[in-house]
Amino acid sequence: MIRRVGRAFGSLLAGMVVLSGCSDSNDSVPSLPKSMCWGAFTGASVAPLLPHGSKAELSKDRPFDVFGARGSTYCSLFIDGDARFIAFAERRRTGKGTEWNGWARSRGTRIDAGDEAFVWDGGAGSVFLCERPDLPRSDALPKSAKYVELTLTANRAPETPESRKTLTALMQRYVDFAKRELKCAGGA
Repeated sequence: MIRRVGRAFGSLLAGMVVLSGCSDSNDSVPSLPKSMCWGAFTGASVAPLLPHGSKAELSKDRPFDVFGARGSTYCSLFIDGDARFIAFAERRRTGKGTEWNGWARSRGTRIDAGDEAFVWDGGAGSVFLCERPDLPRSDALPKSAKYVELTLTANRAPETPESRKTLTALMQRYVDFAKRELKCAGGA
């Protein structure tokens, strides 16, 4: 039995050595766009959160407008075909003090961005009131739909205090951008 476990462990170690030899030889983050995700971020500001790779591709869902028919939008940055940075925005009926993001509340640390915000390993989220008295209201856009939730996800970002600082700064920038772009009353 001990011999079988020893052989299995030896085979596992040999396999790990072979697999590590197959990893991507790129030792830097690929070239990023100067401006990304509707102009909310610079490539340089997002780069510390990204893994090494050879190719970066940006995919935007649609214009930045959560008060349209769909109610949400997103932007994704892919590194070698895998989504590694995602900026998401969604219209909501509830805001600060509600369960707008229970996961963030339970695992995150409060940060100063919007009305309420949290940062956690690999992400950040914020919610804020966005009054838009100029918008025609209907069943599709009730008066209660006046909150905006923003989420940033950095898949495979290092779990370090520096990454949390970067995510905090990006979320603060994202909130200011969203308030300005959405023309929130009293916005940035």
